[in-house]
Amino acid sequence: MDELCGNAKAMIITPSREAAVKYRQELENYIVKKGYEDIKALVAFSGKVNVDETEYTEAGMNGISEDKLTQTFDRPNYNVLLVANKYQTGFDQPKLCAMYILKKLKGVNAVQTLSRLNRICPPFDKKTFVLDFVNEYSDIEGAFSKYYTTTLLSNSVTPGSIYDLEAKIDGYYILDPSDIDVVNELIYMDKLTAKEKKRLTTLLGRAKRNIEKEDEATQKEIVTTMRKFVRFYEFLIQATCFEDTELHKKYKFILLLLSYINIRSSGGGFDLTGKITAINFVQKKKEEHIKTNHKLDPIIKLPSAENFILTEDKMEKLSEIIREINSMAGKTYSDDVAIKSMLQIKDIMMKSDKLKTSAKNNTEKDFEFAYYDNIDDALIEGLEQNQDFFSLLLSNEDIKKRVLGIFADEVYKSLKNA
Repeated sequence: MDELCGNAKAMIITPSREAAVKYRQELENYIVKKGYEDIKALVAFSGKVNVDETEYTEAGMNGISEDKLTQTFDRPNYNVLLVANKYQTGFDQPKLCAMYILKKLKGVNAVQTLSRLNRICPPFDKKTFVLDFVNEYSDIEGAFSKYYTTTLLSNSVTPGSIYDLEAKIDGYYILDPSDIDVVNELIYMDKLTAKEKKRLTTLLGRAKRNIEKEDEATQKEIVTTMRKFVRFYEFLIQATCFEDTELHKKYKFILLLLSYINIRSSGGGFDLTGKITAINFVQKKKEEHIKTNHKLDPIIKLPSAENFILTEDKMEKLSEIIREINSMAGKTYSDDVAIKSMLQIKDIMMKSDKLKTSAKNNTEKDFEFAYYDNIDDALIEGLEQNQDFFSLLLSNEDIKKRVLGIFADEVYKSLKNA
């Protein structure tokens, strides 16, 4: 309360929308009981919530419209914000100094949530504080480690460490130097013919097969080493004047190879944005084929893609919603973005024993209650792979239900038969 000369603010991260409502009620009771006059709180959550047979909305509890919450919270008389998913990402409030964590955070969601505190607030020497009731320190440390921690940057990323990783990769004998040269010649060509594209795929396939000759543990070790090499190298060339033409060619090859491996592996879907723009090749291929031949779309090649065959009516409905989103948010999403998102969500939900049990023991209509209750958790878990579209869905309850409702019966059938 004394930080920033009394202007400091705090955020409470609650585990669910229902919890956000209850904590807000308890906080108000506590403030009255203690006789505090300098603490006022706001609450943020999407849609409507039923708690003890009473319906609550964010606007109803705060007494202001949702679009005015951030402006209102910036005022001196409000200093606590309770949230449930909402405002954990993309929310900039420099006066935030404290955070109280009441839910499990992991991966990119942990990084984005806690990073709400890292905005500087001139002219104050800002100090931050986190009180976490749920997560282990090692889990949070692990979540941040992949995003270039200070220790990693100051002590580990040097030309010497890059060459050490290169030597380790060479020691696996999976990359052919002549293949690396040919691939680099191809990716810098203005336009690739079908024959040249096929050759590129063949060369990447050869390296992939070399990896697959190893046992599973060694395969994982190889991929981990290559990813580390890419991270270190990308940081080094951005932060220094380091130059090595042959090493750069190897980096380009490994970057493509990792994309090639990921595309053809099952899992929760992959975001190829960085990989597409980095080498000016895959983007051309996607632009040429994504609408004319869906088999060339990486997402379609994932095993779970076969399970989403939408009727003409559903596709028309989905297209209408996507057009509305684009008009409202100034985006250029395609229908494929929504389908890709559902593939990722479906893969996450398929791991839930709770949802499997619900699907096996309930009608489709009854299952939808559990489906929508778990949607936000699945969206948050998938943020790392599809941050832009998932963040939009998390921030708009109506759009989220309309888009994801189209796929509810497909998820139900998959879980029921799992």
